[in-house]
Amino acid sequence: MPAGGDHRSFHVLYAGTADGERMRKRIVDALEPPYRVTTLGNQSLLEAVDVTVDCLVIAEGYDRSVIEELTTQWPDLPVFLLVSLSEDHDREWSVFRTGVDDLVYRGRRATDDPLPTRVRNRIDDCYEETISDVGETVLTTARSLLVAADDELDVEIEWGLEQVGTRLDADRCLVFGYDDETDLLEPTHGWVTDSRSAVVGPERLPAKSFPGFEDSLRGFDDCVVPSDDPWAPSTDVPDGFVGGLEDAETDANATHPYLERRDLEALLAVPIVVDWELTGVFVVGQSQRRTWPRHLRKQLRTFGKLVGYTLERRRQRRALVRRNERLERFASVVSHDLRNPLNVIAGSAELIAETDDPTYAENVLEAVDRMETLIDDLLLLAREGDVLGDLERVDLETLVEDAWKTVATPDATLETEGLSTLEADQNRLRQGLENLVRNAVEHNEPGVTVRVEGFETGFAVEDDGTGIAPENRERIFEEGYTDGGGTGLGLSIVDTVVAAHGWDISVTDGDLGGARFEIVTDPSPRANGA
Repeated sequence: MPAGGDHRSFHVLYAGTADGERMRKRIVDALEPPYRVTTLGNQSLLEAVDVTVDCLVIAEGYDRSVIEELTTQWPDLPVFLLVSLSEDHDREWSVFRTGVDDLVYRGRRATDDPLPTRVRNRIDDCYEETISDVGETVLTTARSLLVAADDELDVEIEWGLEQVGTRLDADRCLVFGYDDETDLLEPTHGWVTDSRSAVVGPERLPAKSFPGFEDSLRGFDDCVVPSDDPWAPSTDVPDGFVGGLEDAETDANATHPYLERRDLEALLAVPIVVDWELTGVFVVGQSQRRTWPRHLRKQLRTFGKLVGYTLERRRQRRALVRRNERLERFASVVSHDLRNPLNVIAGSAELIAETDDPTYAENVLEAVDRMETLIDDLLLLAREGDVLGDLERVDLETLVEDAWKTVATPDATLETEGLSTLEADQNRLRQGLENLVRNAVEHNEPGVTVRVEGFETGFAVEDDGTGIAPENRERIFEEGYTDGGGTGLGLSIVDTVVAAHGWDISVTDGDLGGARFEIVTDPSPRANGA
């Protein structure tokens, strides 16, 4: 593994003999930095080893019974024993029987003894092995997520990110959600170490500013820095070649602004794909250059899928809860509001039969009209809900005028001011505008004035009527709620249309004295740069 970087979270304990100070210094000099090396003090070897020790190097001369007891107590701890070259194979076999992982041989002459280099190579291999396997961590996280309640998932995901990041000795583990409509990467969960220099926290990013997004992630492939592309061009220069030749060792992503700004020398980003749709990106970044073995990349893709499907499961569960709540409200509207006109029809029919007076038929016709309106509104909510069609640039003033023409507005007046164009589903937005106009006309005296005006982040619909009491402003968007007249579904339709577009709606007092519905079409802050 490349030796870049000046710090690794890996603790090496060196156990030397009393007369081995020179050897101790050579070993420590070979390992520090990037490793943290400690040596035995007044403690015994068995007392010195604890959970903070990642690797143990033992000088020749220690009692083998002590080594055997130590490897029994700590079977997963890598132990390397320094030994002199020997022809005594039985002796070497007896050493292995103590449970050490490997023997590191000393040279015959101290002047050219490569022992420190050999020790460093063993430690490098050991370190690389520990940061190249997160299988158990992924499995543990999967168990936690499977039993976690909805309100615990965010904490469990970030705990899993911390476990993966710690295991990989990484600087950061992040999860971004991807919105293909805005082409933005939105940070949803993250773990960032606070022990490295110049660390920049997670932030909202344009997808094109993320390394490898267009070339790899968008096509469901990993982005790997440094690259391990087997198709990289050879650097062999043909005879007689004149000109420049790009160095095949140069990784185009390695100089990416995202990495430079965060002081990262290595990065692995895997796409989070749910039902053949890119829903996010899982990112691991490190300040030291390292490789990303194929088996590790597979494990991290599994972790990304685990997070992606967990978030998707929660989204579907919450959508199901909302759908059930809507069905309950529908049932309430149907059982209450439809029963009223049915009672009118039944009562009027009885009066017609008893009195033979046809004037009661007017009550029947009015009740039938109300039932038709209720049924149409219910079907609109049930069929279309929060689904949008194709988005296009819509001239808002023209759409307002069209909506006005389709609503019965006797004696009412329409005013427009400062309206521009916006990206929307034209048919759904017209439905919302029609219901806002109808709400203003039906809930106020004849001759009401309705004004539709634009402002910096959206538009507003207000009237000069009686307004809406503050205590009722949160409830008016609920299905079936009405303070007199109407079906109680019109503003719920408006709220659904607004939410489907990703906009926000609120109601307040208007300048004309009545109700003002403000629709903010750009509720999110501007995206940060890379």
